[in-house]
Amino acid sequence: MRVRDHIALSTTGAALLHRCLDRGALGFWAGSVLVDVDHYLWFGVRERRWNPRAAMRFFNEAHPPQHPATRALHNPVAPLALVVLGIRRPVLLTVALGMVLHLALDASHEARLDAARTVALLRDDFACQACGRRSADVSTHLRQQPWLLPSYKPQNLVSLCGPCHETAHAERGRAGSWS
Repeated sequence: MRVRDHIALSTTGAALLHRCLDRGALGFWAGSVLVDVDHYLWFGVRERRWNPRAAMRFFNEAHPPQHPATRALHNPVAPLALVVLGIRRPVLLTVALGMVLHLALDASHEARLDAARTVALLRDDFACQACGRRSADVSTHLRQQPWLLPSYKPQNLVSLCGPCHETAHAERGRAGSWS
């Protein structure tokens, strides 16, 4: 899920929970948004630059690296550790709750997107819609998405082979021959 979607949903959640969490709503919000800092830290160490826009472009590539360090905080152990620490510092409990929301949103997003990908691949008969090639590396490319909050409509996905997928990401913003 995109950072902007996490921010929108987390802000809404924190606003709705503000009455029962009081100042803990800020911890809830921080926990649900700042989980993604693991991606940014890994990018900064690997690329030796600390540009958030460059990091977002990097992770929006066709096949971004899936190093375990990019998901260090995207692990159930992270909020569990905060729950244990929350015994002494209760403010950490709301941060852990926010992290759990983030992980749940990511899991739901992946499940729904995987289902849409399957439908799109079947619709396209596992063939690249740009060059017509059939190969094991045919996957889906998200060709359009609302500005805020994801859509899981299969018509937003197109099947592309590896080289055409890379080209689609390199040509960001320009329509491909499959449009």
